[in-house]
Amino acid sequence: MPFTSKEVDLIDSWPIQRLRGIRQLALASLVFPGALHTRFDHTLGVAHLVGLMSKSLDFDDDQHRLVRFAALLHDIGHGPFSHVSENALERYADRERLPSDQKKEKIHELITAQIILENRELRSIVGEDDCRLVSRLLSDGHGDPAIRAVVSGPLDADKQDYLLRDSRFCGVDYGRFDFGQFHRSLVIEKTDAGRELMIRQDGVHTVEQFVLAKYYMTSMVYRHKVRLITDQMIVRAIVLGIEKDRVAELRRLYAYDGSADFVDNYLAWDDARFMRKFGVEATGGRCKELLDRLVRRQLLKRVFSRPIRSFDPEIRESLMKLGGPENAGRRAATEAAIADYLGGKTGKRVEPDFVILHGYQIKSARESSRNDEAGILVSVPGKPPGELEEESTLFKS
Repeated sequence: MPFTSKEVDLIDSWPIQRLRGIRQLALASLVFPGALHTRFDHTLGVAHLVGLMSKSLDFDDDQHRLVRFAALLHDIGHGPFSHVSENALERYADRERLPSDQKKEKIHELITAQIILENRELRSIVGEDDCRLVSRLLSDGHGDPAIRAVVSGPLDADKQDYLLRDSRFCGVDYGRFDFGQFHRSLVIEKTDAGRELMIRQDGVHTVEQFVLAKYYMTSMVYRHKVRLITDQMIVRAIVLGIEKDRVAELRRLYAYDGSADFVDNYLAWDDARFMRKFGVEATGGRCKELLDRLVRRQLLKRVFSRPIRSFDPEIRESLMKLGGPENAGRRAATEAAIADYLGGKTGKRVEPDFVILHGYQIKSARESSRNDEAGILVSVPGKPPGELEEESTLFKS
């Protein structure tokens, strides 16, 4: 896995080295013991795959350099326990202090952009111009859709690496696909929307394998019930630590306000420091209690599960809205009502703080072929590009 001297300097910078201390799948190792890999490992893998894609697509030297930098920097905005931190960032960000054009943006993406644009160490290595270009590339501001799609899109190197890497370290085969053939099947073509990354028609079976890998990893690993429990225990520990225990340092970690002081403090945290400061070294409180349970693997148990589609439409719609930060009060009231009900049934007090109501969605394999609003395009000789679900016999059936 070769790197240029400038890429090596970038890898050795603190914003990237910090990722050694942030697990890719948070505490998934409590159910998949081998899942100890980190965001740092993943970052190197994405850079390697981006380089392979760049060569197969005949990117010029400037384009190659840019996508490699973007791959190395794409995850530097992650907080302790990776995606688990995003819930707390959205809940406690001080949006009133953010510029008007940022008030509705995802907080972890704002943090990533701010680190890239303002961190002196990164700017001295990458250069101010390339830092601006990388930030635009990662935030949908780059002028060439095909270049951006290599880093962020339905066929991007990020998804390729995490499927293969997570599958390997979790000890399962669900995420495997032939990435060599996958790369050989990629092509860039001009459309009305500009240059777009797509798959050749004879590569449809290869991308089917990729989409199914994403579907099965989501179903069997990312939404595994114990994985969901550990994630939600961390989230609840943060909420209780801030709102019940009044831990000022914990609030400071997640109350993003766009300031340089916030980012400097944020870059000082990883998984181990979080567990040590708010768990091992804490003298008491609800946050410590949950973190101590995680350390000892004394996990909360799932006591009820029901497909959300089985509820009446009005109830279903109400339940689906409970997960957002704006509905935290309604969710807490619902959890308290559940605790009262269970207490009445069992004759024992059930602590409302430890009742966690959580909903999630697993997209169908067909829906998994789309990345938010963008679908996978297939190059069809003599015709305009088609959507994968129309060109694939598997997903069309």
